[in-house]
Amino acid sequence: MNASVTAIGESSFDCTIHQIASMPAKGEPQMPHQTVCKMEGKIENYVSLDGDINAFFLKSPFGQFEVGWTELSIPTSLIGDGNRLDLDDYRSSELIVITGRRLREDLSRKVIHRVGTWKVLAVRVIDSTGDTPTRSRSQLASDIFDDAFNLDNAAQACSKGQLKFKAATGDGVLNGVIDVSLSKTMSSYQNVYEVWNEVLALIPEGADHTFTILVLPDSSKRILSGAQAWINGKVSWYRDLYGSDPTYLLHELGHNLGHGHSGGEDYEYGDPTCTMGGGDYVNRENDDRGKMCFNAAKTYYFGWFLQYHKDVDPSTSAYNGELVGTNDVVNGEISAGQDMTVKLHGQGETNLFMMYQKTEGVTVDIADKYESTFNNHVVIVEQSGDSQVSWVCSITPGRPDVAKVISFVDGVTTTPPSCFKPEGACVDTKRKFYVRSKLRHGGCRWAQQHSRRNTKKRCNKGKLSSMCPVTCGTCGYEQYIDGGQTFRVAGSNKRCSWISQRPDNEKATWCNKSGVNLLCRFTCRHSTSVRKNNIFLDA
Repeated sequence: MNASVTAIGESSFDCTIHQIASMPAKGEPQMPHQTVCKMEGKIENYVSLDGDINAFFLKSPFGQFEVGWTELSIPTSLIGDGNRLDLDDYRSSELIVITGRRLREDLSRKVIHRVGTWKVLAVRVIDSTGDTPTRSRSQLASDIFDDAFNLDNAAQACSKGQLKFKAATGDGVLNGVIDVSLSKTMSSYQNVYEVWNEVLALIPEGADHTFTILVLPDSSKRILSGAQAWINGKVSWYRDLYGSDPTYLLHELGHNLGHGHSGGEDYEYGDPTCTMGGGDYVNRENDDRGKMCFNAAKTYYFGWFLQYHKDVDPSTSAYNGELVGTNDVVNGEISAGQDMTVKLHGQGETNLFMMYQKTEGVTVDIADKYESTFNNHVVIVEQSGDSQVSWVCSITPGRPDVAKVISFVDGVTTTPPSCFKPEGACVDTKRKFYVRSKLRHGGCRWAQQHSRRNTKKRCNKGKLSSMCPVTCGTCGYEQYIDGGQTFRVAGSNKRCSWISQRPDNEKATWCNKSGVNLLCRFTCRHSTSVRKNNIFLDA
């Protein structure tokens, strides 16, 4: 791909790659992303990019493209009917020039809109026959900006007031809404950005706004399922009542802010804990339902709560701590030493992100069918980078109030961390043991007293949090520390530190012995000769 091979004097179409992400109407099929190259201006021009865009960029020095950032210069001779370009055509690789790529250091467009107060203009789109959205102008303004549950308070609730959406102002704008009449019937338009081009020319120049949402009549179903939005853009489209639903609104504005979908079980909208997931939790008959926020990856990239985030390089360290849910964080109920999100770095750009899902407050409206699967669970997603799709890859039970997590990942791994589920339940040892040189034949029953206070005293006295985590109430990362008791080796008392000094084959032998593996939980789990890549949580 070199400018020198472009024919001299041939006109070109200079543009930036963009994608439109879709969220289908409930019960309707998933819609693929539409990739276009867009030329900015008062009238926006587009070329639809057909073919394998990833293969196209693999042939280039860049190796990949970035939505909203990668710029192309396309010879107009390559653009076919309907403004379509075939990237699989060998001439595309030879003649298209990648003219630039906005640097990530230039955050003016990509990141800055993730915090702050931004004005939103809602446009009621009316076709030439007078077909209109169901909601009147005043009703739509109320739905978007004034209802008890609306776009603005949904964004503020999830960000703790760091992201706000307010009604646009200016000439001809009534409570953030304007009406625009099209020149053709809705059935005459081929796609949503053709509608946008006509609307763009009709928006009053005095309208003060950053983001634009277009609400189309229900007759737009042929070109619009539920809603669509530019990724890293400022425009979104909604079919009729979906433009009144705060969950759809925040989902599409999430695309404008640079986020991809959040999927699960081979379905790109399949993460029910995240606003960037699917529509199972939205209800056209009840647009006040759908209170939820974002999964661990999206929350991390928003950057709202980095003071409660931990980055872990599993090649050199492990994470040992407590996770609390979004509602506790936004309400100031997170304690010192607790975290909200954890990122486990992989090789390349594939990373794991952990977060505790609790169905309450700002995240109360998970769909009923997912309640038992996700509530009070640590949800682990994998995502390759900002603006990418994230995928749920592990769901693990926590406790009703907080999830205590410890992660061990092999320090010599050369592959990206796979998403792994925990193994091993929280159990007391059934063996007897010594406490202060006295043999306790009852084992953990010795520590179990009638009062919790006395039980705690005996657990502390015998350093039993590792040996008896159920009795001592220390299920969680405490059950993965070494106990303070000794065990017999050839007539001598040994501690767990003795195992850590053994050759690898001896470590495995001792750690596989019943009783020793419960006493020396940290030593045995942390030994690369006996442990697996894993994340452990309290049962």
